[in-house]
Amino acid sequence: MLRVKVCLRWTVVALLAGVLAGVVLAQVSVPTERVPGRFDPAAAVTAREALAAELLGSEAGISPRGVAVQVSPERLGALLDSPAGPGPLQVGLTEPLGIRVAIPAATLLRAHQGATGIGPGIAHVIDGRLVWYTAIDAPGAAGLRIHLEDLVLPAGVELYVYTDAGEAFGPYRSEDADEFGLWTHSLRGETLRLQLRAPLAVLRDGPEPPTIRFDISEIGWLGERWAGLFGSSQAGVDAPCPGNASCVENASCASIPSAIQPAQDAVGRMLYSSGGGQYLCSGGLLNDTDTSTTIPYFLTANHCISTSSEASSLEVYFRYTAPCGGPCGTPGANGEPRVNGSTLLSTNTSSDYTLLQLDQSAPAGSTLLGWTTSAVAFSNGTNLYRISHPKGKPQAYSEHVVDTGKGTCGSWPRGDWIYSRDVLGATEGGSSGSPVLNASGQVVGQLSGACGTNTGNVCDSNSNATVDGAFAAYYSEISQWLDPTPGNCHSGSNGSASYCSTSCKCDAGEGDCDSDAECNAVLVCATDVGPNYGFASWVDVCEVPSCHSGSPGSANYCSTSCKCDAGEGDCDSDAECNAGLTCVSNVGPNYGWASWVDVCEEGGSDPNSCVGNCGSQAPGGCWCDSSCSYYGDCCPDKTSVCG
Repeated sequence: MLRVKVCLRWTVVALLAGVLAGVVLAQVSVPTERVPGRFDPAAAVTAREALAAELLGSEAGISPRGVAVQVSPERLGALLDSPAGPGPLQVGLTEPLGIRVAIPAATLLRAHQGATGIGPGIAHVIDGRLVWYTAIDAPGAAGLRIHLEDLVLPAGVELYVYTDAGEAFGPYRSEDADEFGLWTHSLRGETLRLQLRAPLAVLRDGPEPPTIRFDISEIGWLGERWAGLFGSSQAGVDAPCPGNASCVENASCASIPSAIQPAQDAVGRMLYSSGGGQYLCSGGLLNDTDTSTTIPYFLTANHCISTSSEASSLEVYFRYTAPCGGPCGTPGANGEPRVNGSTLLSTNTSSDYTLLQLDQSAPAGSTLLGWTTSAVAFSNGTNLYRISHPKGKPQAYSEHVVDTGKGTCGSWPRGDWIYSRDVLGATEGGSSGSPVLNASGQVVGQLSGACGTNTGNVCDSNSNATVDGAFAAYYSEISQWLDPTPGNCHSGSNGSASYCSTSCKCDAGEGDCDSDAECNAVLVCATDVGPNYGFASWVDVCEVPSCHSGSPGSANYCSTSCKCDAGEGDCDSDAECNAGLTCVSNVGPNYGWASWVDVCEEGGSDPNSCVGNCGSQAPGGCWCDSSCSYYGDCCPDKTSVCG
């Protein structure tokens, strides 16, 4: 990622017009929807414990030969040294096993006579079924999951994973696998048990014994990061969980607006396999326009999941939270609902998005997030909200504001991405892919990362921007799933007369409107601004209201009650600029304005800088006046700042 620091000029107007002119004309806005039912985590824990007890009780009382997994010190060292900064968070290793398990026809006869060894496991007959089981030991692991391939399991034959500690998942059947096989759920601990169950009727019926086989091809070795057990020297004493930065806000402690609260039942903690590792990201469930269905569409980032094999390996933990002031427990310990497996529908590095469809239904009571194609990337001051899993920890809450004064990173152009400033909380590695919402709780993008001059410090919102892929920019690539039966209540095309009406209101950037009543909530109908959007001069357009008086560069544009961002003026003092900015005198010509215009700019902390010191001596001793060239004691930036 490039770290760039630039000043915003009025070319933004031209960019805005170009972006909006190229966007799909009909804006679409979809509300949040609740999946019917209620998930009971306590009941889930009880059911998993009961299943584990039943599976353990089906064993023959003989320890299998099992499988021992030894991870090399070099691989473990690389895992421990892997970065925990922006982007996917590596929490484990994917180690090859290459074990084929085949149950020959003669097994049934031998198993009837007593427990018998088959490969790394033990087979015997109990309660009218053939049971085969084994144990996989991986010393030092905090958790395990296995990759099963080439599953040939006749109808009725099932696989389960479980532990001595009372966790169990399954059944897994042949039809659950895709071309990449299937990854099981993750289980806590360093020993995972695997059991196959085949009803005797299945083995006896038919003209010849059925074929039963499968491959245990890989194991996901999950370390302390996965279990939430690791800390960090950068974590402050106020951090919600060990390892989180001090500015990260526990969602259970935050005053979350009512429109945003449903996101807590939509955002999930993702675990997936990529290359030789196991990784964490965040993502969220999405609604569609078909009110008769609750298809589990799931949005995340392309830099998290971008291939079908990665999508197939996905496991999502939903509602992983920590009580306010309480312990940050290991995921899965409290019965959080989980969904295993997904299918890749669409992905692109442009706007950094991936749309998946989960292979299982969304948990009962989940939220399918609403969304809007209304673009916000150029709507300075728009409030944004987020639930995410920074460093894979329990849900965190953050608030942001669109900041068009923030510099852009070269590969992330504004418009395809949204640049915002953190105003509450923060994101970290593992937050990638988390949906960002508008004030109505609708998705407008998903997290790509950070851009700035101090991205190593997630709490430095003055130096860094939070960057999200813009939903509006890539909506046309995913509309076939999210809007399978598109409708448009507007008459004519965007920018034409009577396009907006009280019965079919317009979003930001749409017109022609005749009054505020023809714009969606919190928008105003701005008169004769059509040329800013590529429309005729008479077109009135729905816009986000501004608290500023006049136009940028005019007198009194900034005030203490309506502060300016970087690159805006005229200001009269630092108090009329947003936090971390300085009101710099007489730099208007740098922005295409009159010479008397003072502008809010970044900087001012360097004692040898002329920012805020034109015509006088800087605190460091160098000068910023008209005579410094003669004396040879000008500050390094005197010419660029003061002329």
